Amino acid sequence: MNKFLVIQVIVFLLIAGSLGGMLAYTDIYDDVQSGIVETICLSCAKLDTSLPVKFTFTTANGKPHPDFIIDILKDRGPILIQYGEKACAACEDMINNIIKPYFNLQFDKTISFDVDVNMHGLNFTYVYIYIDDPATPQERVDSYDVYDSEHIRGFPMFTIITIEYDHSGKIEPFYASLYGKFEPNDDYEKMTETFTELIKNCEELWARNLPGFEK
Repeated sequence: MNKFLVIQVIVFLLIAGSLGGMLAYTDIYDDVQSGIVETICLSCAKLDTSLPVKFTFTTANGKPHPDFIIDILKDRGPILIQYGEKACAACEDMINNIIKPYFNLQFDKTISFDVDVNMHGLNFTYVYIYIDDPATPQERVDSYDVYDSEHIRGFPMFTIITIEYDHSGKIEPFYASLYGKFEPNDDYEKMTETFTELIKNCEELWARNLPGFEK
């Protein structure tokens, strides 16, 4: 895969009829129903991709979303996870050429951590999980298998997580996993614009659905 943030996502058309049952689950939405009934595009700026990636509610291994993910979604905001390992030159390329400069972050790539990011009009939690860091909690290491939606078992892998109504009318974590890295001949500005738009729309979903998110 020689493209990374080039994504094909599901576009959700939320119409009043289909939301009627969903909104019945909680009275808090009665006064904002008209604001929710609209078309939501998670990434309107689409580019070509060798591996289409879709947002989904279903975890890759059928296990529940980890507690640390639920805690962040409840208290902090949408999440961008970057997974890395020792034998991954592409992971280092993405950190040095995209993550650090674009989000103004400085960190040791061999140490797992998370931080709230406020840059480019975005507000989200960046979670870096270095698989080979012995201090990384096992729950975070195991989360790779939870979100490896294409069962690629490769790096770099990025996972973006927000919250949305599932088909039963319950608000659940909603994620997409992206694989690969930017290439030298890629349009950096276009790529980062797409990246920004994707996270921004995930923020909108998170803010809209947070009042009904119960875990």
